[in-house]
Amino acid sequence: MSSFPYTQEINSEADLKQRLADLEKENQNLKEQLQSEQKKEQQFRKIFNASNDAIFIIDPQHDRILEANPQTEKLLGYSREELLNSVSISSIHPEEMPQLMAFTRQILAVGKGWTNELTCLTKCGKKRPAEISATVIKFENRLCVVALVRDISERLKAQKEAMQTKETLAELGELSSMIVHEIKNPLTTVLMGLEALNKIELPPREKTRLELANGEAQRLQSLLEEIRLYAKPQVIDQKEIDLKALIQEVLANQFTEHRVDFNANSESVPISGEPDKLKQILINLITNALEAVSNQDTITCNLHRKQEQAIVQVHNYGSPIPPDILPKLTQPFFTTKSSGTGLGLAIVKRIVESHQGELAINSNAEDGTTITLKFPMSVT
Repeated sequence: MSSFPYTQEINSEADLKQRLADLEKENQNLKEQLQSEQKKEQQFRKIFNASNDAIFIIDPQHDRILEANPQTEKLLGYSREELLNSVSISSIHPEEMPQLMAFTRQILAVGKGWTNELTCLTKCGKKRPAEISATVIKFENRLCVVALVRDISERLKAQKEAMQTKETLAELGELSSMIVHEIKNPLTTVLMGLEALNKIELPPREKTRLELANGEAQRLQSLLEEIRLYAKPQVIDQKEIDLKALIQEVLANQFTEHRVDFNANSESVPISGEPDKLKQILINLITNALEAVSNQDTITCNLHRKQEQAIVQVHNYGSPIPPDILPKLTQPFFTTKSSGTGLGLAIVKRIVESHQGELAINSNAEDGTTITLKFPMSVT
């Protein structure tokens, strides 16, 4: 019996050469497999390290962190060495171990899980609310959990600010309604008195004063009407509308003597909404655009469909709006006009949002100013 460590006996030089060739082929296959595994490891490590979210690989049974990416260091304030050698999972969630253990059991039972009800305690003692997605993996020959952790502090802050803004606007709406109610009736009486005085023959000086008083009273009446419109809840009487036909109607009825170039790349653009309120916002935006240019200049109104959205863009090449002014344009009572109320665009925004739409304003010296409205299209 041969002592050569092969199960198949080698009887000739040809057999030896064949066996060596087989071994070389097996060696090459193993080498390629190793290279493939190394490549996968490099790709994983690249993604792992480049992730914008913190990624932990944890051993829940022994309360240990086995691996952590750079974003984890940034999130918690620990170095990688500290995380792997001296920081336990329980020290990151010291007040939430029952919730954490329940979450871990869920992951181990079904293979994956998600929660946004845990917080992470940083090295400096700050609590960070986190959104955690986790799954079971085999790591270093044991069953472990890989957790992707996203800091949601800014999201929660934005949600809180949005809620506070909503509450403030609601309070402002109630206050505005009360003011309009308290002023409107006596103002109507004043206007009736001024109208009666206007029928009396007066000296030129008194006549001029009367006209001034009447003009100011009417301006106050217009302001009250805008405040009423802003404060009024935007309840939409939904109807099926062809937005293209609606824009054409507004241009034909309101802007026949103005240079407005209308372009549409579709035969019809169906949306669901309230025609009168949509006409109101179109009149406001087109009027603003015309006021921004000279009498000889043309403004454009473009309408097109993109995926499931109807997009309206009103554009002019007037003087650009300063960057610090842009975010304030839709705030109530903010205006750059000497005679403006500051409610026009605020009302436009409320009407657009009540139609589940979006409003955006872009302005620069090269491209001019464009106001973009996006509405969800009707399902036809």
